[in-house]
Amino acid sequence: MDVERIQKINNLALDLMKQGLAPDREAAIQQAEQVFRNRDSDNYTEIRERMDEVKTDFSPHTKDKEVVDLSQNQIKDILQQNSTFLVKKIKEFQEKISSLEREISQLRTQMTYQKLPTVKEVISQKEEVREEPKLGEVKTSTPEGNHPRSGNYNDTDVSIEKFFYMGSK
Repeated sequence: MDVERIQKINNLALDLMKQGLAPDREAAIQQAEQVFRNRDSDNYTEIRERMDEVKTDFSPHTKDKEVVDLSQNQIKDILQQNSTFLVKKIKEFQEKISSLEREISQLRTQMTYQKLPTVKEVISQKEEVREEPKLGEVKTSTPEGNHPRSGNYNDTDVSIEKFFYMGSK
């Protein structure tokens, strides 16, 4: 029940401050306590004391005392631990970045090698070009070793009339 009363007092104090009926928080709390004292006859001094205890627990002065209590060696140790931790993390990130850069370069080389034709592809393309006759050319096939100038031909291969024809037109 004490917590509920404290919450009611705090809510009423906030309302009083919002409406401008209290100049500061302390005055608003006092006015809210007076309103609740009039309603209830319980002992509100205990609530007030508890609120003061809570305020002193959260006051900034106690935090400053804790900071002052640290010795120079403790501060140096804490800073050293922080710096070693940060250096360790930075090195880990650098290693990760370098490994990612290596993977990217490997992938790039793989992509370029996939685009380049292989020797077999180049040879097959050249053979395809050789086999296709060009426009205006007649493809004659003479087997190797049976060339007419080498002497391996018959009388029926070449007509002598074609050489000596002097006919009239």
